[in-house]
Amino acid sequence: MNWRTFAGIASVSVAVLGYQVLRPEPVYSKHVPITTKIVFNREIASIFQRKCFQCHTADNISVPLTTYKDARPWAVAIKEEILERRMPPWGAASGYGHFSNDVGLTSREVSLILSWADGGAPSGVLLADEDKPPVFITPLNNWEQGSPDATVKVAGAVKVAADAAFRVERLEVATGLKEARWIRALQLNPDDRRAIRYAAIYDARNGRWLGTWTPTSQVSSLPQGSAVQLPAGAKLTIEIGVKGNGEAEASAAGELGLYFADKAPAQPAVSIDVVPATLTVAAGKSGERFRAETTLKAAMTLTSIWPKLETGGRSVEITAVRPDTTVEPLLWVNYYRAEWPSAYVLKDPITLPAGTRLIATAYYDNKTTAPIAAKPSVSITALPSSRQAGTPAP
Repeated sequence: MNWRTFAGIASVSVAVLGYQVLRPEPVYSKHVPITTKIVFNREIASIFQRKCFQCHTADNISVPLTTYKDARPWAVAIKEEILERRMPPWGAASGYGHFSNDVGLTSREVSLILSWADGGAPSGVLLADEDKPPVFITPLNNWEQGSPDATVKVAGAVKVAADAAFRVERLEVATGLKEARWIRALQLNPDDRRAIRYAAIYDARNGRWLGTWTPTSQVSSLPQGSAVQLPAGAKLTIEIGVKGNGEAEASAAGELGLYFADKAPAQPAVSIDVVPATLTVAAGKSGERFRAETTLKAAMTLTSIWPKLETGGRSVEITAVRPDTTVEPLLWVNYYRAEWPSAYVLKDPITLPAGTRLIATAYYDNKTTAPIAAKPSVSITALPSSRQAGTPAP
């Protein structure tokens, strides 16, 4: 059933939970039969706290879902977004790597939410308490790791109209560093979170990926004891995905916080790029396949993966083939969305020996009437390893 036609919901014209920009006030009937024991103030709010409140709180990127009064009108819309895999914005398939920043729903969480939505979406509290948050709501924190050691102003040169469609902008900013510094973490602090879908930060000298900000994963941190060096006067390229907030013109502006390491690391982080040649996808062509690989010249411990497909990208898979021909799946993003890309931080870093082949395979669909230039890329952050893969860590 299309959620626009659900009995009891009127005036809902867009998939708000899918981060569309129009947000009309919904209306619902309070005379829906209750056929479930799953209630908002117990099971559902707990799930939302873990997987949704990074975006769905007051003054955040989308409609708040923190109270029953907030969430109830959108119960069937929530169901639709989950079934269509639009929300939460996590495109990775389970079973292909384990990631510390995973915001995907488990099968049990999906089952609970669907049972709640189909069963009348009960609150579990008295009417007088329906506008009170049932769980602790973590306030938005400008800097998740505390005040940064240095901040870089991201100028508001990019204006985003209230009804602007999604697009990608690239800015070059000066760090203002007076001397070379080792960077252990960075974070973007947007002026208007509703206008920015993601921001990827690169070293302007060589295009090296340094980190990615998304509403669900705001800090890019290297493993303890590691860092990457930026020289004095370094410049950064910031790629920003923007979209209108539905209310007023906004600027894709903010501050980039840099966190310094106390000393030079024993293991400076390196970047491994797997980039196929730029190819053209013909108009109307589906399932166009791109493949690229690189071979490790030394043993490496992989810590995070940043796949970037842009418009038309449908899926991407990254695998490792060890010298003994053992195949290890690293990541499969089987539902890629250019508007909501993510970096994937390995929960347990993976050490691979020299001679391992890293293979990236991407698929594109061109649903337009004109050819598109496909520029898939995969950047992997890694640490040089002093031990052979397969050897237990001390």
